[in-house]
Amino acid sequence: MKWFDLPAAERPRFITLYFDNVDRAGHKSGPDAPETAAAVNEADAAIGRLLAGLAARGLRKTASLVIVADHGMTPCGPDRVIFVEDLVNPFEVTVDSLGANGGLRPKTGTAAELAERIRAKNVPHLQVFLREETPARFHYRDNPRIPPVVLIADEGWNIESKLNWPSRAVTYIRGQHGYDPALPDMGALFLAIGPAFQRGVEIDDFENIEIYNLLCAVLVVKPAPNNGDQRLVREALAR
Repeated sequence: MKWFDLPAAERPRFITLYFDNVDRAGHKSGPDAPETAAAVNEADAAIGRLLAGLAARGLRKTASLVIVADHGMTPCGPDRVIFVEDLVNPFEVTVDSLGANGGLRPKTGTAAELAERIRAKNVPHLQVFLREETPARFHYRDNPRIPPVVLIADEGWNIESKLNWPSRAVTYIRGQHGYDPALPDMGALFLAIGPAFQRGVEIDDFENIEIYNLLCAVLVVKPAPNNGDQRLVREALAR
């Protein structure tokens, strides 16, 4: 609020806020838990304070706000875990990542051989891809930082290590994201309000990368080259 108290010439034109309490509560307790509902109420109250502060300073009608979540959340738990040690000898690979999706790099042999050995185990709730085989809509192929073998768990399942598992299982997460973005539980909130935007318009689903071009259009800033397009700009901005 102190930024909004500055003289107009010094006041920032673009301000961002991030609230992490809903994400933390969702991971710890699950998306449907009372603790997560309480965290949503905290975030809602914070937005209320922001709106009230703008109104008190006579800025409510001139400020345009975009409220967006970066991902959804789905229930999970220690009873829905795939252990990487059951897929491969951990000393024969480098484990880049675990969780809703995982990544492996073979220390010997080829990625194709590693993927085939894991597939042969027919582990339920797990898909195994070579990097170049991942679905194109994931945009997860064309960078050497992406591991050559990609593991994708079914919604609500996680890929984990047995290392210290008995103690970790006691406090294991009850909510997770990072699954197929087409799944309904992975959907995210988008609200835009203010003089820059149309009123009463409901927009079809879009990818969060499109918000960058929208914000640039509101600020009359030329966007850097990016993978987005102008559909959200056309549909959301006031005409």
